[in-house]
Amino acid sequence: MPESCVSGGSCNTDISLSLNGSHPRIEDGVVTRDICGASFWNGSVDRFSHIRVKACPGDYYVYELVKPQYGCSAYCTAAINSDYDPCYNYNILDNYWRNTLNYWYMYGYISGHDDARVEWDGWYRFYINGSSAQMPEWCFSSMSCGGYSSLWLDGSHPQLEDGVVSRDVYGSVNGQCSSYRSDPIQVKACSGNYYVYKLIRPKPSIPVPVYCAVTFSTPNTDPCYNYTSLDEPWRATDNSYISNMCDYNVNWNGWYRLFYNGQSVQMPESCVNSGMCGTSNPLWLSSPHPQREDGVVTRQVCSSTWSDCCGYRSHPIQVKACPGNYYVYEFVRPLLCASYCAEELSEV
Repeated sequence: MPESCVSGGSCNTDISLSLNGSHPRIEDGVVTRDICGASFWNGSVDRFSHIRVKACPGDYYVYELVKPQYGCSAYCTAAINSDYDPCYNYNILDNYWRNTLNYWYMYGYISGHDDARVEWDGWYRFYINGSSAQMPEWCFSSMSCGGYSSLWLDGSHPQLEDGVVSRDVYGSVNGQCSSYRSDPIQVKACSGNYYVYKLIRPKPSIPVPVYCAVTFSTPNTDPCYNYTSLDEPWRATDNSYISNMCDYNVNWNGWYRLFYNGQSVQMPESCVNSGMCGTSNPLWLSSPHPQREDGVVTRQVCSSTWSDCCGYRSHPIQVKACPGNYYVYEFVRPLLCASYCAEELSEV
């Protein structure tokens, strides 16, 4: 419904009825709004009875309409104004240094970026080198993303039908995932498979904070049939010989399938003790592999230390279950000298 009185004779009626005020927000619940009506015959505007209105996930409203009190009248409709929808009214934030793959030891100790010094205004959409990106939903090492305290979302992104939601923001500092908690921000999922964020200045108690961004590529071809075979026996979870192998030094590119002496294997889904898989920091998946119907999914990668099964969290990877009972992985450079592990294949 329109949010201001319209001219009499509009909406194919004598007395045109519209809201006398703005629509509610989702968090307002059910509200009461006055109805105003303009007469075609004398141009007068009168306030009519009330109706109840509610904002719903998915950017629409519902109305508890009542029988009009005067003459030949009808409720009017108007197109929803997308000028105020942050999915169509956002600022572009394209900073290569916000990438979670930007580690301090790759480009200098600290790049000096500090989002606590930025005058944030309105909604933002992340890009990395022109590719759409999003904030990470996982904890990872500090001193990434061009700053010192790496900021990430505590919780998953919303669905389209959720509308605008609030999410807490944490900062990773000195190897601790949630050393600092900043103020929450608003997030919205948009048609076209992207998100917008109402970014605010992080708490000043967080040292040199930066909002991080991550991008995941969409495969042009099915990775189940376009992968690189990786057959290196030292990756086995029962290989206790520490040769200090480092996948950090590998130029990863595309998707990979794991083998052990010619037999298809997979990454482990449970803790692997430090010192296995040919390295002091073995990498394993912290959640189960997907099913075939899940398509390409994102999985968090943990690295075992001498005292903690997930003492380090490396950069997440994409995984897909394939016909023929095997998996493919989009490996990326880990955050430290560590190696992806391999173990006997379970049923896909």
